[in-house]
Amino acid sequence: MKEARLKKMTIEIEMGRYILKASGSDILFDGFLTIYEQENLSKINFLYLKKGDKVYLLRIKPEQFFTKPPPRYTEASLVKKLEKEGIGRPSTYVPIIDTIQRRKYTEKIKKKFFPTGLGKTVNSFLIDYFSDIVNTNFTAKMENQLDEIESKGKDWVDVLKIFYHTFSEDLKKANSAQKLTIEPVYSEEICGECGKKMLIKSGRFGKFLACSGFPDCKNTKPFLDKIGVFCPEEKCSGEIIRRKTKKGRIFYGCSSYPKCSFVSWKEPTNKKCPECNNVLLKVNDKKNGTYLKCFNSSCNYKEDLDEKKKNRV
Repeated sequence: MKEARLKKMTIEIEMGRYILKASGSDILFDGFLTIYEQENLSKINFLYLKKGDKVYLLRIKPEQFFTKPPPRYTEASLVKKLEKEGIGRPSTYVPIIDTIQRRKYTEKIKKKFFPTGLGKTVNSFLIDYFSDIVNTNFTAKMENQLDEIESKGKDWVDVLKIFYHTFSEDLKKANSAQKLTIEPVYSEEICGECGKKMLIKSGRFGKFLACSGFPDCKNTKPFLDKIGVFCPEEKCSGEIIRRKTKKGRIFYGCSSYPKCSFVSWKEPTNKKCPECNNVLLKVNDKKNGTYLKCFNSSCNYKEDLDEKKKNRV
């Protein structure tokens, strides 16, 4: 069926120091809207007002709305976005995802990508000095030009000349920029040598702690991602820390490893099972919601956190 044609109007109403907005529309041609129910069409109304008309306040209906931010990218949703924007090829998707993690621009938490301090700094720098290149339109256009070069429909020298003219100017501006600094992230750890706070740093092999008094103090320590839970093993004074496998999967272990071998795929809590006194694990399940379950696989105790009640599985 043919498209419907609507006449739309948006008006702004001055109310003291406030600006109120209202919008409406009128159907000029029904088109496919003919098959809609009449009660749905009745909701479409036009604002028959002109500039300068006075309106009168009838009532105030207090309502509050919050705009939800878009969800964080997962590997799957990031690939879909790349495909939609025409960026890369199936053969380059894996290297792209690998690069942003290997260079510590992002970190994966519960299968979702989160930008690191380094990633935010690099991103801001590229946008400030290479905005001609760091945008989806340029990347998609370049992909098309490479296809045309491959099919011998375009001279690669001409493409390179056009690109490099802009790029060389951007490069000159970037070379004159001040040295980039990453906002320091302080930890709760105190340096055992000079008493100053330790900073959380990122290195080739992941995060580590370094004294904020550098270069006067060069003390470093391994970074332990503590979750505020004590190790449930008897006679162990360690704390539970969040760790990652080589493939990036999160698991939980004791900070006293290898002396203590406690490990769990689910997040431990400081709560104890009322039936067998084992530690309770926090489980996030799309189907069953968030609940606690016993670390002991032979115990069926479950505590529903969503409804704040306990029940048996």
